Amino acid sequence: MMQIETSKREAPPVKRFDPKYVQVSRKEAAAIIGRSPTEFDRLRKRDDRCPKGHKAGNGRMARVMFRLSDVYRYSEQLIEDAEQADDRS
Repeated sequence: MMQIETSKREAPPVKRFDPKYVQVSRKEAAAIIGRSPTEFDRLRKRDDRCPKGHKAGNGRMARVMFRLSDVYRYSEQLIEDAEQADDRS
């Protein structure tokens, strides 16, 4: 098995990113909220609180990207909805 040697002079990986400036793909956004990409698409159409995303280019087939902070905020809202439903039960 081949081992890759890493240099001690390499910069350490950045450990913290500001979610306001990080963009994630549709698949990553879906995974963050615990849904499939298809269910995430349905939520984007049905739920006004769900992030709509933005195209990462001008082309028709440009990827839709989502701001990580928006995805986190939406996840918090879904959790709050679930907790309120549990309290009513």
